[in-house]
Amino acid sequence: MDINKLKKSETLDVYGLDHSPWVQSILLSLYDNKLNYNIRTIPTLSLLSKSGVMMPAIRIDDSQWKLDSMEILLSFGYDSIPSSEKKLIFRTWQGVQHRVDNPFKFFYYFSLCRGFNKNKIFNLVSHALRPIITIYFFTLLNIIKIKIKKFNSNENFLDQYTYWNNKLSKQGTKFFGGDVLNIIDYQLFGIIQSHCSIPFLPLIETLQKNQELDYLRKWISDMQFKFADYPHLYSADYFLPKQKKIEKASFVERGIYWFGLISFLAMLPITLLLLTYLLLIRK
Repeated sequence: MDINKLKKSETLDVYGLDHSPWVQSILLSLYDNKLNYNIRTIPTLSLLSKSGVMMPAIRIDDSQWKLDSMEILLSFGYDSIPSSEKKLIFRTWQGVQHRVDNPFKFFYYFSLCRGFNKNKIFNLVSHALRPIITIYFFTLLNIIKIKIKKFNSNENFLDQYTYWNNKLSKQGTKFFGGDVLNIIDYQLFGIIQSHCSIPFLPLIETLQKNQELDYLRKWISDMQFKFADYPHLYSADYFLPKQKKIEKASFVERGIYWFGLISFLAMLPITLLLLTYLLLIRK
């Protein structure tokens, strides 16, 4: 599935929510390469039975779904990165645990995520069913939060980004990939979009103001300029240059989402059984 060989007119199916850093990395790559894509925010039945609600997943026409953001980017033809840098990228993701600090805020921001599927009826159905996915990720992030606190009680956001700032300083290039973007650019900028989609201010302020991250801030600005018209640019509210803001879900879409959430909570025993199933088949 080399990205250079894909027809520019071909539409790719992407499953995932743009609050996910890994979904963001795929969407950034597709947008950067001017490829058409259609986003679905609930999985197909075949994908659900294969990997639950884990995201992202991508397919061309009726081919098999491909999973895992790193594997997808590699299949596009991008060069691999060292395992040590994969781990460092994952460290910068860990701040998302704080998005469950305030449960109402968590579900509120997910209610604002609009539907991108071209079928409007399907979008409305997706908004009604999407709450089970957000309940799943709320549960999963709370589990991750407990594990992170157990093994790393001293969280330091500056330390998570210093390596990347220094790498840019030593390279002297605009992007991590030089004049063009590579996997690091897509994944790290995708993580920043995720942090900005449900903001945890201490983390955001570290990125905005810490003087030891000047090169990283310049990179964020260069990426924002490059993705000025990207429809999932949550960082537009927090970094320069200011770009157009994310288009939010309509009031109808939000109402359907909250109705779905209340319905899943009202039938809690069934919801817990479904949640347990999804956690058990998680890849």
